Amino acid sequence: MLKDWFKKTAQTIVYLPHFVSSVIIAGIVITAFSPSAGIVNTILGWFGIDAIYFLTKPEWFRPIFVGTGIWQEAGFQSIVYLAAIAGVSPTLYESAVVDGASRWQMMWKITIPSIMPTIIIMLIIRIGNMLEVSFEMIILLYQPATFETADVVNTFIYRQGIQGGQYDLAAAAGLFNAVVAFVLVMTANTISKRYSRTSLW
Repeated sequence: MLKDWFKKTAQTIVYLPHFVSSVIIAGIVITAFSPSAGIVNTILGWFGIDAIYFLTKPEWFRPIFVGTGIWQEAGFQSIVYLAAIAGVSPTLYESAVVDGASRWQMMWKITIPSIMPTIIIMLIIRIGNMLEVSFEMIILLYQPATFETADVVNTFIYRQGIQGGQYDLAAAAGLFNAVVAFVLVMTANTISKRYSRTSLW
């Protein structure tokens, strides 16, 4: 009973953030790291550590942002890979067990090679989205104090082009962003097709 409860709770914590708005996720993060009522500073207070306003510290922005991104997307990514693993023929594992293979050997010799096409396709897609870098989440979390570490191409376009009225700069930066993303996807797809015979097209 306890095992089932833990399993369902863990699945909910991991899967749910992907299906929740980025605004809500950002609100949870801001509340959690709040210097007055945030759970992180509350725990630090138990150990006699003064409250830290993490979201105004440039050195803390990257760890918080990366951790939030992992939490938000890990559930959906795991669903994709679990579906790919479910498609692997059970007879391969049965044969490996008969031959005396360990779980570690089965993972490296059967599971990973079998889901490699899925891994490659997901990698190519992520490369194409690499320059996006969760623009919405950065906009929701960053402040002038963290511009030096939080700024990416899209937030720069937003601040300088849209807010600053420099529409020519915004258009040029946006075009640059699109061209670089296109080149990255084409390069990754070409390399993948050449060496693994798996590609998007």
